[in-house]
Amino acid sequence: MLELRTARLLLRPFHTSDEEALFHLWNEPQVRRYLWDDQPVAREVVREQVTVSEQDFRERGFGEFGLFLAERPGALMGFCGLRCIDGGEDVELLYGLLPAFWGRGLATEAAQAVLRFAFEQVGLRELWAGADFGNTASLRCLHRLGMTDAGVRRVGPEQLPAQYYRLRRLDFAASAGA
Repeated sequence: MLELRTARLLLRPFHTSDEEALFHLWNEPQVRRYLWDDQPVAREVVREQVTVSEQDFRERGFGEFGLFLAERPGALMGFCGLRCIDGGEDVELLYGLLPAFWGRGLATEAAQAVLRFAFEQVGLRELWAGADFGNTASLRCLHRLGMTDAGVRRVGPEQLPAQYYRLRRLDFAASAGA
């Protein structure tokens, strides 16, 4: 089974057993504020996201990972992973954590592991990541990851504007000392 590990985290692909925990994570008001445009997330949407991620891993070699503290591998505390933007060819880095885990550098640590996976194992050439304009914590995280400003992009069913960033494999390799 595919797993990514960092000093503090275990990342493993979404599984149907994660649906209940993801439902609670994505409906946590402070989390859904930026991830789901502050709209409630139905159980069917959670199930669909898990199914799409499982399919993406089978067909594309990447998808979304559940995030767990290494010392508590049974308690989902967030997610981090990759998906195609609006069904296109551009691949986007996504992440989110329960508020109790904010401010500890865990999103950056998880994202770095997923970036390494994307570039070194999957062989992607570039990744995108977006953040709502008011989400200053995510914007800082994207800067720490070495991503560069790529301008505003309209995404999602409502085509809402978000600030997007991009990172190329060559830039990641140079910053990682590879």
